[in-house]
Amino acid sequence: MEKSRNYYLTPCGLDCAKCSIHLRTEEELDHWRKHNVDLEKIRCDGCRSDRKGSHWSPDCIILQCCVYDKGLEFCAQCSDFPCPALQEWARGYDHHAKAVARLKQMKQQGVEEWIRSYLALDPRTNEL
Repeated sequence: MEKSRNYYLTPCGLDCAKCSIHLRTEEELDHWRKHNVDLEKIRCDGCRSDRKGSHWSPDCIILQCCVYDKGLEFCAQCSDFPCPALQEWARGYDHHAKAVARLKQMKQQGVEEWIRSYLALDPRTNEL
């Protein structure tokens, strides 16, 4: 059964529908091939998938805190948003910073309105 795009919007603000690991792009696989990594391990069904299956970061502290400890759908719903852990994570990569920026928009607009407007955009170009 095919998942909706909403399924691929992660608690931390990433969009798995564009993730090179989730999509298994040649560029991503080439990167891991150069490091002699078994390419069968380069899989992720997204943060909303079973953490015991094909999940890139099954021990993610952001996912643990947001979803499992606090029962939230997105970090933007947390009274501690943006917390130090999320801010530190955002400094690591440009796409992480963009994810947190999406969450800030979500916080301002409200979750449902933000999701509706985000999903209405062309999935190939809805960069922030």
